[in-house]
Amino acid sequence: MYNYMNIGADKVARRAAELLRNALDLFHETTGLELVPEAEKVRDDAGLGTDTLLRLQTPGGERNFAVAARPRLTVETLGAAVHQLGHFPHKGMIVTDYVNPRMAERLKEMNIPFLDAVGNAYLNEPPVYVYIRGNKPQKKAPGEVATRAFRPAGLKVLFVLLCQPELAGAPYRQIAHAAGVALGTVGWVITDLKAQGFLVDRGTRGRRLVNREALLERWVTAWPEQLRPRLLTGRYQAANPDWWKQARLHDYQACWGGEVAAAKLTHYLKPERVTIYAWDKAGQLLFANKLKKHPGGEVELLEAFWQLDDRWQQRELAPPLIVYADLLATGDARNIETAGMIYEQELAGLVGEY
Repeated sequence: MYNYMNIGADKVARRAAELLRNALDLFHETTGLELVPEAEKVRDDAGLGTDTLLRLQTPGGERNFAVAARPRLTVETLGAAVHQLGHFPHKGMIVTDYVNPRMAERLKEMNIPFLDAVGNAYLNEPPVYVYIRGNKPQKKAPGEVATRAFRPAGLKVLFVLLCQPELAGAPYRQIAHAAGVALGTVGWVITDLKAQGFLVDRGTRGRRLVNREALLERWVTAWPEQLRPRLLTGRYQAANPDWWKQARLHDYQACWGGEVAAAKLTHYLKPERVTIYAWDKAGQLLFANKLKKHPGGEVELLEAFWQLDDRWQQRELAPPLIVYADLLATGDARNIETAGMIYEQELAGLVGEY
């Protein structure tokens, strides 16, 4: 029915193209409305769905939507998709395998159009209004198989390369030390990055990281599912909910992440969750601040793995990429907004090509 463009030859892009085709065909069958793909570049970098523009003709005029295709949408990955949409020159739309009723309500409250491959949809473009939820998939959608670079150890390597792009040309042993991984891990991550077009080897001029903005988006999407859960060492409850305002972490080889770090960076957010990354002395930190083990506690303690240089001057705060990814992983609208501020202040220049 539709003339779909080729949005990439690799497996991920083909999966996104199939997802888009199924969602658009079902949307047309269900509503009688046509969202027509246009072969127009909406961004200058690579990434899922970034080459896809959808056009809707309504009695009120033409509407265009830039697509963020997410084969699997969760609360943890929602923030990354929403932030990606913010970069588009057109209004964004999420296309995914399945949007459950709770996620549908969340997207509707955020006024984010969506389609899924089982017929659920939300579109509020007066005089056109569509809201369909409750359709369920007949079978579970196949999960994405992460390549080595986007598995836990690989994500550690990617993190230090994104934070310090010049490390891409450093000896493998130096990269391994900075990322806290085995030496052998670095080799296959470098190979994977070359194969996916994120790293080029310029011979005597060394290796160079490229397409860094797209790579950062891939890293942020994988972070809450592949790596972050493995770093979590426990949850705790504080007797005084404001304890973090006076606490100093530098003496305990630890730093703030998530909402507390964002509050200190932007002075915009009132933290509800407290995230701490620690290299050592966690027991002393917990004792000194009277933090008790609690499965539902608002304080989470995670292992810090990186050993970066001192260019990041905020010693008691995790690097901005960690803070940014933590905020997006909550799926909370205000946290996503704050993440956008941190991106513009701290990360936009870091991922710019040179």
